Amino acid sequence: MLKNLAIRAWLTACAILSFSVVPLLAQGVSRQDYTGLDKYLGQATPDNSSFVGVRAAEFLTIPVGARGIGMGSAYSAIVDDISSIWWNPAGLGFLQQPEVMVTVVDYTLDLTYSYGAAAIPLADGNVVIGGFFGYLDIPDMEITTVSSPDGTGSYFNAYDMQIGGSFAINLSDRFSGGINLKYVHQDMWGNMGANAFAIDAGAIYHTELLDREIKFAFSMQNLGTNMTFNGPNLLRSIGPETRGGSFPDGYSDFTGDPYAFSRRDDRTVQLRTHTYRLPTVVKMSLAYSLFSNEKANWLAAGELWRPSYIPISYSTGTELSYNFNPTIAAAVRLGWMIQTDEYTEGSDQFGYSYLGDDPTWRGLSVGGGLQRNFAGKVVRFDYAYRNKGRLTADNFFTVSFGF
Repeated sequence: MLKNLAIRAWLTACAILSFSVVPLLAQGVSRQDYTGLDKYLGQATPDNSSFVGVRAAEFLTIPVGARGIGMGSAYSAIVDDISSIWWNPAGLGFLQQPEVMVTVVDYTLDLTYSYGAAAIPLADGNVVIGGFFGYLDIPDMEITTVSSPDGTGSYFNAYDMQIGGSFAINLSDRFSGGINLKYVHQDMWGNMGANAFAIDAGAIYHTELLDREIKFAFSMQNLGTNMTFNGPNLLRSIGPETRGGSFPDGYSDFTGDPYAFSRRDDRTVQLRTHTYRLPTVVKMSLAYSLFSNEKANWLAAGELWRPSYIPISYSTGTELSYNFNPTIAAAVRLGWMIQTDEYTEGSDQFGYSYLGDDPTWRGLSVGGGLQRNFAGKVVRFDYAYRNKGRLTADNFFTVSFGF
């Protein structure tokens, strides 16, 4: 008895320490704001503006799993299914049977993001291992330049991908932790690509408050190596000398003297690109069961996000689920993720009007799902709609199987 109490006290202390350290980690992530390409933008960018576009592999920020999207992305503490692999790998510790999942995201600008994952419990459910794969398909785009802003008539395409494995462990009946290890690759414009390795990590602690379940969670995503692009399109052939340069004695400008002889051959050099950080984010979450009985369950959650590429974001969401009978259940969801990196004015400081819809409802999401149990197996279908303000809205479709 005393041994069990000591173990529980130690785990509780670890959980409290974790939640104390997370704000410090978030502060460390915030220090990454002016690194890489964005160091040139500091003086020209107002406070609290977005640095989206100066991080590598930003497709890693596309959320996976329609249930979490429907709750406004306030999902890191609630997650208990296969979609935990993206939101918080510690949630895999709640899996009771093997699960697989496929998600298709109808994304902005006709992009399509496909994501698949699988996980299986081991050691009487105390250990869970899994794997995942994500692929962003970017259709052909016309090349534009400063001199040809309407297009050059030439096209390029690109793709992004990630692949990795997951591990989760239940340290007690109240505390679980998990980690993802992943390989990230971006490829564009004739096999010009970059690679990186990253980790996701998280923990969930759950207990009871007023005889109802309450959960605390923290997680960190996309903490890894930087990315530098390489490829054949960065190779250039450089002659012995170039017009307008200074030449040592005995050399001539061979671009203007066709009869001169070169003292050395042409050289091949490779242009250098910037080194880009990954879009790291630290999250803290709290979830509480407002009402629960044999038929219905009503959850509410709140979450704080501290990304390295936009200011702090806040999300809140709720889910009401109902069991019609032992085999069929349904749920409705509502949420809102508040991001402060987009201006709500109709025009910028120079008087130019912003394009797109009014961003007032940006981050508002709705969704729902159906679950069918049969012969010890589970099939779930979830859908979510997310408003993106001036950008087109996203539609998320997720199908998962438990067997």
